[in-house]
Amino acid sequence: MPTNGGLIGKENLPLQAGRTKVTEFTSSGNFTISPNNTLGTADAVLVVAGGGGGQNNAGGGGAGAGGFRLISNHPLPASAVPVTIGAGGANSNTIGESGAEGGNSVFGSASSPITSTGGGGGGAGYVGGGNAPEGGTPGGSGGGGGARSGAASASGSSPGGNGNTPPVSPPQGNNGGAGKSAGPAPGMAAGGGGGAGAAGGAGGDNGGPGGVGVDVTPTFGSLTAGDSGFFAGGGGGLNQDGTSQTPGGNGGGGAGGTGPGTGGNNQAGTANTGGGAGSGPVATAGGSGVVIVKESIRQISGIWTMNDQYEYKKNDEWCENGH
Repeated sequence: MPTNGGLIGKENLPLQAGRTKVTEFTSSGNFTISPNNTLGTADAVLVVAGGGGGQNNAGGGGAGAGGFRLISNHPLPASAVPVTIGAGGANSNTIGESGAEGGNSVFGSASSPITSTGGGGGGAGYVGGGNAPEGGTPGGSGGGGGARSGAASASGSSPGGNGNTPPVSPPQGNNGGAGKSAGPAPGMAAGGGGGAGAAGGAGGDNGGPGGVGVDVTPTFGSLTAGDSGFFAGGGGGLNQDGTSQTPGGNGGGGAGGTGPGTGGNNQAGTANTGGGAGSGPVATAGGSGVVIVKESIRQISGIWTMNDQYEYKKNDEWCENGH
């Protein structure tokens, strides 16, 4: 006697309009391909690394966003795929020490990984003394350059860190902005961290803004993680003599603070966006990374057993009338 409980007619048509399944990883784990993914590929895989940490001693640059890699039509093995989510980089409160780089995020085994590199830390700055400010450190996106004030010899700039380090194609990020140093007069302003969509802004009369991230809504639709669809925004640089925060980039980049904090403190990168931390008077870390996988789920036309229908519905992959 049949154990399948009967047959289901074929009013449930094969997937034609693009029924998809999206899996979000906000912590490390393993990805397993859907049993109903008959193509054996992912429509898209997004891998975003952890954002860099800020510098909250003096004149710190905004931190760079974690590397951003969006891969289409990626083959998926039948076995489980390891997923590593990079942590946000820690801040530095030490004079002359830049913020820490974020951790790498990885989708895949050691033999065939998609790796995004952690964001560069915000460059260290100085108040007074003879030391030059530090440039931002390299990473998926580079950290902003630090700044210095309080000495006549302080004029000049410090470079932002290089993005897309190590290089991949298409690029995983952008450079940080340069920091501006000034003499005894006001004008000390650090560079912003680079973002996945644009370089960080240079410090000028105010701190440099963080580079904007990338909106993945057209690819994945509405997501739990992210900043209104954006990921990998750079952190804002310190605005030493300003009266308002320096904006971080869309995609979880933290705002840069003012020197004494009277115009607003700096902010950390947002968790699971890869956003870089803003620099300023308080300790701020970069935002952790994320991995997102999109699969197409296809049903074959014909006669369906109840067991088959149950398995599809259990995995939220059943298509009613082709949708």
